[in-house]
Amino acid sequence: MLIFIQNFIQIISKRNEKMKLNTLINVKAVAVCSVLALSACSSMNQQKADPVSPDGLNLVKNTRSTIAYQKEGVNFTDYDKIIISKSTVAFKKNWKRDYNNDQPGLSTRLRDKDVIKIKNDMAQLFDETFSQEMAKDAKFKVVNEASTGTLLLKPAIIDLDVNAPDIMTSVNVKSYVQDAGEATLFIEIYDAVSGEILARVVDAEEARGREQLQWANRVSNRQDAKFIIKKWAKALRTKFDEAQAK
Repeated sequence: MLIFIQNFIQIISKRNEKMKLNTLINVKAVAVCSVLALSACSSMNQQKADPVSPDGLNLVKNTRSTIAYQKEGVNFTDYDKIIISKSTVAFKKNWKRDYNNDQPGLSTRLRDKDVIKIKNDMAQLFDETFSQEMAKDAKFKVVNEASTGTLLLKPAIIDLDVNAPDIMTSVNVKSYVQDAGEATLFIEIYDAVSGEILARVVDAEEARGREQLQWANRVSNRQDAKFIIKKWAKALRTKFDEAQAK
């Protein structure tokens, strides 16, 4: 049976230590609570996940960074169109507090409006980049209205952790990091007409690491994020194309 989504987005990952997925944020009530039951997983071990989710999806992939559920008997070759919902973004728990605790003074600390702007910018970048990449030379159509043979994709970025957010301050401060940070992509796939859920995937990734420290700013953070979003979208598009080829 075709598993649609593999190895998602390496967007924005960790501070100074290599930290993997700990506790994922609840996004979809009870069903998601079961999917994200990953209490303190080791980065080298499989995550703890129920074989069947509360809404009847079967576990089909379980690695140190990815969990995938799929409805039994679904045939994705029956679908040749997709609708992509607007994404949502949520930061890692206590991200703002932890970041501000590391700052030398009030002038370099994050404010609520900074957090909201980063969230909005990230969602906009994801939506634009993901939709453009999904539509490139695809064997399926990206549409806006549901009809027979249409899948509905609902993506969300959770556990977003930005190492060096570039914010406007009264002090000229430059931050140097080895990687931009980390995030987890949570995506659900539905039959667009009936609303029946067909698959759910959660994938935690880290941004590209570098041998030397690099100055992190708004431009470099955006480039790193866009590169990984495109890479992830291309992998997903390839899976859809393989289904259509069959």
